[in-house]
Amino acid sequence: MDFNGTFEINASMENVYNFVMDPEKLSSCIPGLKKMEKVSDTEFNVLVKVGIAFIKEDFNIKFSVLESEPTAHARLSGVGSGKSGTIDITADMRLTGDDSKSTMVWTANANVGGKIGSMGQRLITGQAEKIINQMFKGIKEALEPN
Repeated sequence: MDFNGTFEINASMENVYNFVMDPEKLSSCIPGLKKMEKVSDTEFNVLVKVGIAFIKEDFNIKFSVLESEPTAHARLSGVGSGKSGTIDITADMRLTGDDSKSTMVWTANANVGGKIGSMGQRLITGQAEKIINQMFKGIKEALEPN
C-alpha cells in the first residue's frame, strides 16, 4: 500500500527535522504507542497497539534510518510483527521552507502480511490514514506556537 501527502507547519525546517528524527520526541505523537526504545542514533524499536476491525494486538517494529540529510531529507524503514501478521514499512520525507514555516512532502509504502494483511486493503488503508493524521496533528501541537 502506498501513502503520500504534504504537511505544512509553522515551524522551521530545523525544528521539524530534529523533532521527527528524535524517536523520544516523535513517540509522543504515535497513536497506540506502548513503548519506545532507542537502540542507537539510527535505530529504535516501538511497541504499538494496532486495531483493525476485530483484531487488536501489539506489534513490535524495528525502525532504521536509511538516509539522512539534516533539515532536508530522511528515509526510514521499519520491520515488525504481531501475533496476526507482519509489516514492512519504508517512509521518505523531504522538507522545504524557512525559519518560520516548513512543508514536508512525504511518501510511505507498507506491506502487510498474515491474518491482518488479509483484512482487506480498504480497512487497512482507512486505519493507516487515521493513524497518520493523528501523528501529524500531534507534531503540529508540539511544534507550533500557541
